[in-house]
Amino acid sequence: MKTYKPGLSKGIAAGIMCLTLCLFACKSTFDIEPENVLSSENAYQNVYDADAVVMGIYGKVQGLAERYMVLNELRGDLEDVTPNSDKYLKQLNDHAVTTDNSWADPRPWYEVIINCNDALANFSKMLSDKRLSQADYNIRYSEVGAIRTWLYLQAGVQYGTIPYITDPLAKVTDLDDASRYPMIGFDDLLTRLIDFTMALPNKDPMPAGTSLVTTLDTYNTTKMFINKYCLMGDLYLWKGNYTQAAHYYKIIMNYADVLYPTLIDAGENWTNTYKLGNASTRLSAGNWMVIFASSFGERYSNYEIIWNLPFDKKFAPENPFIDLFYSRYLVKPSAQAIKNWNSQTRSDNTPGDTFRGVGRSYTQGTPIIAKMLGSYNPALPFETSGKWILCRAAMIHLRMSEAANRDGFDRIAYGFMNNGIRSAFTPAALPVPDNVSNIMQTTLDTKSDYYFDARQGEFPRYRSAWYVNEGIRGRASLAPAKVDSAKFFNMTIPGQENKPVTDRPGLTIAMEDLLVNEAALELAFEGNRWQDLVRIALRREKITAGAGRAFLRDKVAAKFTAAGLPVPAGVTALGTDVKNWYLPFKMK
Repeated sequence: MKTYKPGLSKGIAAGIMCLTLCLFACKSTFDIEPENVLSSENAYQNVYDADAVVMGIYGKVQGLAERYMVLNELRGDLEDVTPNSDKYLKQLNDHAVTTDNSWADPRPWYEVIINCNDALANFSKMLSDKRLSQADYNIRYSEVGAIRTWLYLQAGVQYGTIPYITDPLAKVTDLDDASRYPMIGFDDLLTRLIDFTMALPNKDPMPAGTSLVTTLDTYNTTKMFINKYCLMGDLYLWKGNYTQAAHYYKIIMNYADVLYPTLIDAGENWTNTYKLGNASTRLSAGNWMVIFASSFGERYSNYEIIWNLPFDKKFAPENPFIDLFYSRYLVKPSAQAIKNWNSQTRSDNTPGDTFRGVGRSYTQGTPIIAKMLGSYNPALPFETSGKWILCRAAMIHLRMSEAANRDGFDRIAYGFMNNGIRSAFTPAALPVPDNVSNIMQTTLDTKSDYYFDARQGEFPRYRSAWYVNEGIRGRASLAPAKVDSAKFFNMTIPGQENKPVTDRPGLTIAMEDLLVNEAALELAFEGNRWQDLVRIALRREKITAGAGRAFLRDKVAAKFTAAGLPVPAGVTALGTDVKNWYLPFKMK
C-alpha cells in the first residue's frame, strides 16, 4: 500500500470568498471573541449587515465539511481506514469511540447553532426597530432558521439524545448545565424541528433580485443556500410521515416549472432539471462524473445539483477532501463498496457498474475515493478548488422512492430506481390505436403527492413532464433491480398485467433493501450513508424489535467480512442496543 506524504495541499486556503468577508459574532456567542469580529451593536444595522451574517454562518457550515463526511461515511459500510489512519479514525470505523475522540466532539456543531440563535434573535430585533423590512426579514430569518434545523438534524443523527437550545445568550460551555438545557430524544427533536421549520415565513429557494443572490469572484450564490423543500422532505421521512415527505420532495422534483415557466413542454432546461432526463445533454453513462468534476455552477451539473458549497484555493476554509482522501490518504473505499459496483449487471448483460464504479467513484490499484476529489490533478497540487454537494436530484429520487414504497406505491419506487416512470407504467401491450391517455402515469389523481405524468404519445400527442425520466439505474446503463416476484405476488394468472400483492410487508422490505443497495452505488462517499442506514434501522426497529438492530449490524459488518477481517466487537454491539449506534455526547 502506497503511503502518501501529508501536506500536499496543506497551507492552501480554500473556501467561499464571501464567507470571509463577513464572519460575525457577539460577545455572548463565543467564549473568546476574535479581534476581527464585529460586536452585536455594529453588526446588525441594515440588510447588508444581515446578509453578511447569513454568509458568515455558511462559512462556519463550510468548516464542518470534513467532520460531516467522516462521521456519515466511515461509520457506515462504504468507507474504511488506511494504514495512515490514526486511532481515532479507527475508533469510528470499529464503533468503539472514546470520549477523548475529537471527531465525536459535538462542540463544532453547537458553535454554529449558537451563531444561528444569535442571528435569529438579532434579525427579530432589526425587524422590530425597522432596520429590516418584513420581506427582507422573512428571507434571512428563514435561511438561518433552516440551516439551524439542518445542523440539529445532523447532531441528532450522530448523538441520538442532545440538548435543544434556542437561547441567543447561550455559550457552548453552558451546555454542561443539564438543568438549563436538558437532553431530548431524537423523535422529540424531530417534532420540534418540524414545528419550527414549518413555521418559517419563507420556504421557497432564494428569490432572484434578493441581495443575497449575486456573483462573487465568479461564484453565483444561488445554490449555496439550503433547499428548504429538501430539508422538509427529509424531516418528514425521518419522522415516518411518508406522504408529507413525498409532498416536499415532489415540489423540488418539479421545480423546473418554476425556474423555466416559459419552457414548459419545451427546452432541455425544463425537461432535464432535477428529473434525471434522457436528453442529449443528460448526465448518464460516461457523463455521470460531470456532476462531481465540473466547475461550480457548470450548466449541465446544475440539472442535478440542488445545494452545494464551493471551495476555492484563494480562500479559507480549505478543501478538506483532497487531504482526507488523497494527500494524507486517511480514508479509502471499503472492499464492500467495490464489491457492490463490481457485482452489477449492465443493460447489455456485461458485468460491472462501469459508469459509477472504478475510474469514477474510486481508482484502480490502490483504491482512492476519486469522486470527492472532483477535477483535482496531483500534477497541479495547489489547484485545490472544488465543491461540497449536499443535495442533488438522484438523492431526492431515492428518498421519494423510499417514501413511496413505505406508503404502498412500490411501483413508483421501482420506476424511479430503474428505468423511469414511463417504463414502469407502460403495459406490455399498448392500446390500439396508440392512445396513452390512461397509462404512463402513476395515478389518475392529478392532485396526489404521488402523481407523476410520463405520457409520451401521438394520438393524442403527449410530451408530459416526466416522459424524459430514465431512472437511476437506467441513467447508469444497468439492468433493472428486481424483487423475487414469486415471493410477493400472485403469479397464478397468466397474462395478468398487475399481479395482486400477496405479502405487502415483505414486498416493502424487499424494495427498501433494493433502494438501500442502489443508494450505495449512486451516493457513495457523499456523506449520506450513515444517515440512510440509521433512518432505515430506526424505522424497522420501531415496527419489529430487533429488526433494525440486525439490519444496521449486518450492513456495517459486511465491510469487514468483504475485506477478510474479523468483525469488531463494537460493530457486533450495534445489534444489541440502539444506544450503541450513537456517539458519546461530551463537549470538549
